[in-house]
Amino acid sequence: MTTFHYNPDKPHREDPDLYVTHWGKEDCAPGHSFGPGIREMYKVHCVHRGHGTVRVGGHEYKLTAGQAFMIYPNVVIQYEADESDPWTYSYCAFYGARAKELLDRTRLAPEKPVFPMDLQVMPSLYEQLTEALEREINRDLRLGAVLYRFLAALTEVAPAMPSAQPGSRKHHSYILRAMEFMHAHYSEPISIARLAADLGLDRKYLSAIFKEAKGIPPQRYLMEFRMNKASELLRGSGFSVGEIARSVGYEDALLFSKMFKKFTGRSPSEYRTEEMANS
Repeated sequence: MTTFHYNPDKPHREDPDLYVTHWGKEDCAPGHSFGPGIREMYKVHCVHRGHGTVRVGGHEYKLTAGQAFMIYPNVVIQYEADESDPWTYSYCAFYGARAKELLDRTRLAPEKPVFPMDLQVMPSLYEQLTEALEREINRDLRLGAVLYRFLAALTEVAPAMPSAQPGSRKHHSYILRAMEFMHAHYSEPISIARLAADLGLDRKYLSAIFKEAKGIPPQRYLMEFRMNKASELLRGSGFSVGEIARSVGYEDALLFSKMFKKFTGRSPSEYRTEEMANS
């Protein structure tokens, strides 16, 4: 299934600061691909389910749910959905005089376009833009605000490395690798001890630098990421609570239900019933 929206309002000047042109969401068919080819503007893709591959600048990246990638204007890129587990992604295209300046605040580059999604803004970027589109009054401001929120979140999850602080660069690299590991393996019964071992770090040390950077310990980050994924499955699928529990890393459905209620204030069944009634 593919959904697509475009901005019906023309920019107020020839070279706007930032301007959203179109956005959409796509459940890709196995092997569905683009390129090698170019886009004329910036285009971000947020992966919600499944797997896919991005090839750019001689690099190949394997992506899964919880990751995203940025296409840069006039840079040859190729991306394709996995044959056995094709991805579902949302996307947003934009351009503007401030686009390069703001992206220069991140560690991204045309040949290094992959980054972890945050938990607040990026998972619902498509929905936020669509909601802004439906409000004709100040629609341009609302669409622009969503794009600015996305870029602000991007500078937090993938900030530029401070050139004068090698220790900070190393910490930042560990945190990014930890987030990417959790995004890739959240459906497995992973532990922070295993994560720290894979990074070659002491568990307490990893927890300390992660909390300092993100404001919450890695255990909390992983739990929130899993609960957000579970919420998506409860809203958009007919899978049982037990199946969803195992899909987000909980073998014990009762423990999952307890954690979900603690996180949302509702049991999984209550959450699904209320969300279906509101949709």
